[in-house]
Amino acid sequence: MLMSRQAAPESDDDSLFGDSEGEGATGEPPAGSLTPPRRRIPPNVKVEGLYFDPDVSIPESVALDLLNNIKEKDYFRGGTVNQLMLFERSHDLISSDGAGPSQEELAQSNLRGGPAASSSEPASDSSSLPSFLVNLLSVLSDILRPHIPSPTHDLLFPSASNGQEMRRKPARQAILNLYRPGEGITPHVDLLKRFGDGIIIVSLGSATVMQLAPVAPSNKDDSVDLWLEPRSILVLEKDARYQWTHGIPARKGDWVENDMILSDDDDKAIWVERGARVSITLRWLLPGAEIVGGVNEDSEMS
Repeated sequence: MLMSRQAAPESDDDSLFGDSEGEGATGEPPAGSLTPPRRRIPPNVKVEGLYFDPDVSIPESVALDLLNNIKEKDYFRGGTVNQLMLFERSHDLISSDGAGPSQEELAQSNLRGGPAASSSEPASDSSSLPSFLVNLLSVLSDILRPHIPSPTHDLLFPSASNGQEMRRKPARQAILNLYRPGEGITPHVDLLKRFGDGIIIVSLGSATVMQLAPVAPSNKDDSVDLWLEPRSILVLEKDARYQWTHGIPARKGDWVENDMILSDDDDKAIWVERGARVSITLRWLLPGAEIVGGVNEDSEMS
């Protein structure tokens, strides 16, 4: 997998999950003007398969549990590692006897990742991903159901009971990324030969800016910068997944729309310094992609 991390000058933030200074924090804004990211998808930006609502987020207790699990398992090795990939194997939604996968079948699922991953992580009843991620998937399924189309929900959370014809559930990958203040990632489309349709991105810790732009823009107004707050959920499918890039600019803070304007004298944007951010991205692996070297990844980025 090829990934390009962008970095601003080195940060002196040495806390892995320290509290972000929050909105209105003082700091040294960058030279020049930056267009503030939008808190909501602008009405003029119409992208098939892009779902984001700042009012739809995971509960604070779930976010805290996720961060505690990540920290306790030391997935990022005290901050010396910034990425971990966890995999499950595909399994039958409906077995030959009409039931779900057996415990023996589930036990064949492997956990694979960086040096912090542990093969001793017990398999859950429905997945080989760590139990805290299985719980996250359940929470996301319930939260997103009223806010995304039914076919999209079925794509993201397939089951034998949702009327789908598929008998075999594809393998899911969870990738955990750690971003320190000043770090970003080059705009990209997730690997076309490795990952299928339907991507979920959950933000934890600090807020950040996600830049989205069409692969072949017709004008500068086609792009949009979204403000991803802690606990926010971003869903990409169809054109948003295949025809648009997404990335994070490398800087230590962001000008953000001021949503507390009470008079004409109030600032239209406020400067927000970034803290440490963890993203959890959930994606479907294409057949054979769970095998290292099983696909050609030349020149593609994730």
